[in-house]
Amino acid sequence: MSRDKSGSKPGKQNHSSTGEEAEVRPEAPERSASTSPASAPAGSGGATARRSSSGGAKTAGRWTTGVLLLTATGALVAGTSFVGTGSAGGAVDVPSAEVPAGPLTGVCPQPPRLLAGNTAGTDAEFSAESTSAKSVVSAVLLADAGNPLPAAELSTVSDRSVLKSIGGGTDSPLAGERTAGVVREMPVSAAALLSAEPSGAQQVTAGATMTYTAADGDLAGLTAATCQAPANDLWLVGARTNVGAAAVLQLTNPSVTPADVNLELYGTAGPVEGPGSRGIAVGPGETKSVVLAGLAANQDSLAVRVRSSGGPVSAVISQNLLRGLTPGGVELIQPTAAPGPAQVVSGVRIQNPEATRNLAKEEGYASVTPSLQIAVPGASDAVVNVRVFGSNGEAVLEGGGSYNAAAGTVTRLPLDTLPEGTYTLDISSDVAVAASAVFSRGSDAEKGTDLAVAPAGERLGSEHLAVLASGDSTLSFTAPEGASEVRLAAVTADGVLLAEKTVQLKAASTTMVNPGDLGGPAAAVLVRATGAPVYGAQIVTGGDTGISVLPLPRGTVGGSRVQVGVGY
Repeated sequence: MSRDKSGSKPGKQNHSSTGEEAEVRPEAPERSASTSPASAPAGSGGATARRSSSGGAKTAGRWTTGVLLLTATGALVAGTSFVGTGSAGGAVDVPSAEVPAGPLTGVCPQPPRLLAGNTAGTDAEFSAESTSAKSVVSAVLLADAGNPLPAAELSTVSDRSVLKSIGGGTDSPLAGERTAGVVREMPVSAAALLSAEPSGAQQVTAGATMTYTAADGDLAGLTAATCQAPANDLWLVGARTNVGAAAVLQLTNPSVTPADVNLELYGTAGPVEGPGSRGIAVGPGETKSVVLAGLAANQDSLAVRVRSSGGPVSAVISQNLLRGLTPGGVELIQPTAAPGPAQVVSGVRIQNPEATRNLAKEEGYASVTPSLQIAVPGASDAVVNVRVFGSNGEAVLEGGGSYNAAAGTVTRLPLDTLPEGTYTLDISSDVAVAASAVFSRGSDAEKGTDLAVAPAGERLGSEHLAVLASGDSTLSFTAPEGASEVRLAAVTADGVLLAEKTVQLKAASTTMVNPGDLGGPAAAVLVRATGAPVYGAQIVTGGDTGISVLPLPRGTVGGSRVQVGVGY
């Protein structure tokens, strides 16, 4: 989803020029989610509508808006208006019904695996991983205030065998209290599925992350991914298929309906028509791996659109780099916000620029230079303006932050002039674009580097559950258009929701929050944003080089009201 356009326009704000530490202020004890006010301001209706149509939600029933037809003495009455045979007229309201939210579905991607043998097509072959490779899933389920935990489970996608059941009890907590079910670091070897029943008229508040780590082998590094709701239209930006790079698109169908998938690929020179990119069949419970080098070889920057008919699918790109014999990093590239004229990319971690420039001079290391990658899927060239917000306010890009991007291509915009720090990129364009930032961690060619891809994210609203990945996690928040605040509540490993604390956000400045500062060791953080539009991400690091970025998940989805067809 593109950045919300409500409020004042970029470029008309007064920007802070001083550093800002997160001011954490305790709040009153946790209130019931049902009494929490919606945080989206006026003007964000389109964003809210798109957010509530999450691909993972299955409606409990389908209702159609009917047309009432009545013929009486030559009179025809249609819709909601009734006209009698006399001069008087009356209105007949079309009734509506409450449709509850459907079950929550989150697909945790298959752990990265090393390609071997076959380098094209959809029947990828994989070799053994490193001896230290470890893949785990963490999940958190949060009950409504005063209610028992709803039923949920972690299972395998392929055969739905249950890995771990969560909740489903009948014990109710005290009024106003919210309890949580927590699963930490469950080992997995294939794609997993988090499924949870709705809580009344609301989709349950739950989430999961998958974390992969390895200290040796060609897939050495750290990567983490949010377990995503399946959808029928997804965009992924930031892959590469040039020498030393392996990119494998994972398509997972968790539904009982077969999926027929078509891919659209965009490279640095324009659209790429790869053989085998159309009509990819993904059966129920199946994960299909597509080697992107077989469809679009030798691409420094690649964007992939995944369109599915039939069952919705999840999609990630498993990317790894090898520079000679030295590992260059591993990452699970997650979907970015759908193309739009405004995008916000959070969690861009820039290391010492001088160290990066020196490393880029080494043979095979040119790709460590950080960049913003812009995909322009339409037929018109784009004029892109990029504003950069760090902890000290707005930073200036070389050239003023205004760029041209050709239609049908992926354009790389360098970020190597930024000082060391964590940034948010606020992107505006005269045509729809999709965006992700690509960067590395590590400055020693002998020790290797790791890779991170930060996708554009959605505006935060009233309730987002960020499940912390395995590693050192930090939350990054930015309000590009005006002062705002986020209310944060940690969920502990033993299922306790701690009291909310408030973090004030200055306009056009990035604020970092350590989950450990919220009152104790946290397994997840419940995020609520109010005021001007707020965006965020989770940054995970490990060891000397490990790094990955997770967009904050979509908020809890409620039910809806639909008109009921009346007729006979």
